[in-house]
Amino acid sequence: MMLLLMIIGLISIATVTRLQVFPDKAIEREIKSIPVLCNNDDDGCKWEGLLKDLKAHLDECEYEKIACIHKNCGEKIPRRDLSKHLNENCGFRSAACQFCKESHPFKDIANHQESCPMAPARCKWCGKKGLTRSQLQDHQHPQTGDCPNMKLPCHFEPVGCTEKLERKQHGDHQKKTITAHLNMVLAMLLQLATNVEGLRDEDVEARENMRAAIPRLDKNLNDQITKVSELERKLSSYQSEGATGSGSSGLKALENRIEQIRAKVEDLIKKLAAWEPRVGTFEGIVAVLNREIEKCSSQMEAYERQRRQDREIIETLERKVRSLERIIALKDVALAEQDLRIQTLELTSYDGILTWKIADFTRKRHDAITGKTASFYSPCFFTSRTGYKMCARIYLNGDGMGKGTHVSLFFVVMRGHYDGLLRWPFRQKVTFMLLDQNNREHVIDAFRPDPTSSSFQRPTSDMNIASGCPLFVPLSQLDSSSHAYVRDDTMYLRVIVDTSDLN
Repeated sequence: MMLLLMIIGLISIATVTRLQVFPDKAIEREIKSIPVLCNNDDDGCKWEGLLKDLKAHLDECEYEKIACIHKNCGEKIPRRDLSKHLNENCGFRSAACQFCKESHPFKDIANHQESCPMAPARCKWCGKKGLTRSQLQDHQHPQTGDCPNMKLPCHFEPVGCTEKLERKQHGDHQKKTITAHLNMVLAMLLQLATNVEGLRDEDVEARENMRAAIPRLDKNLNDQITKVSELERKLSSYQSEGATGSGSSGLKALENRIEQIRAKVEDLIKKLAAWEPRVGTFEGIVAVLNREIEKCSSQMEAYERQRRQDREIIETLERKVRSLERIIALKDVALAEQDLRIQTLELTSYDGILTWKIADFTRKRHDAITGKTASFYSPCFFTSRTGYKMCARIYLNGDGMGKGTHVSLFFVVMRGHYDGLLRWPFRQKVTFMLLDQNNREHVIDAFRPDPTSSSFQRPTSDMNIASGCPLFVPLSQLDSSSHAYVRDDTMYLRVIVDTSDLN
């Protein structure tokens, strides 16, 4: 490993080209011969071996997490638990409906059985059992069903009867309600008669209107015939006059009239000739205006296209802004997490001594009394950089034997990155101190871990079960006027782990 670090240092200093780089088999063999632990060491795998054998081990390691074979499941399970997951826990495992025997995902089987056509059903009308849902629908069909207690509408429903009865009750119902049914039929017939009478009155009125209109139409027709006869007579008279000399004066008058009309037409032609140049000028002006209009129209279309493009650009930029805002929000969250991590690291000690400041004591004690927050944990601390990871847990209103009378303080062994290098079970002496802020009389309690207790074995989860002093200090002593265990709403605790026999 030292050789590898030296080579990396030389490479970082020297300028090396791609052609000067080559595979170093010796270094490769040395790296592959490095002893390593399994990646699943924290989960309980005890394998130790060479780096070159790690991949082969992971391919069969019982603690390696592999994906469920059902693609919609998405869970990753240790290899040793896969069989149990597939047979008992996976929501997408195949399950057969107990009624129709069809296969469905296990998570959907309950919904399927609520509507399964082969599920057993019972007729609510006759109480018949042994039917399936599909058979129940046929059994209760209004026309073809065989349920004796099926409630069907009365045959006189079209005329107003609203009763619904079982098949066997229809005969008695019709016998008992003959009068009522006849009254319903009579009422409907009377209504029909009234409607027919109204139609008859409308028909009579229409006929009378037509009868009154016929003489008027006859008179108009006779008047038109008379006018046509008069026109025919006048036309015959004009034709007779044209055939005799007396009609020459009429023709002369007609020629004079035609001459006058010709003069007016010639005058109009002259006026039109005078207007033609003006019309040509106006046509030129109109043509210019048309070209300007077309030009403006083209410009408007170009502006409209540009506006649409600008709008699309704006929408794209708005989407980018929203995306950047989301990214910034995620970055803010990440920064907040980093700040919290940095603050935690700043408070972390590596000498086996934790000085714990509990601020806002009154509120936290009230939360403990009401049960809102019965307990909380201290920041973690270590016996060394690669030593045991630990924290404290406090109940400000007590726990177990001390509930309601004492402050309970416990010690917790946490899972750390270097647990595989440490001695187990945990055997170090632990001392608790409640600091008197007048520096007069601290409350001190200490204990040595029980090697047989699960609280001090190597952790298999994030933290072991807490162990310590349920009767650490009486609650009444916190309010003592001769001591300052709580001042400015702040309490200080110190946990000291003996590290004298640790390397």
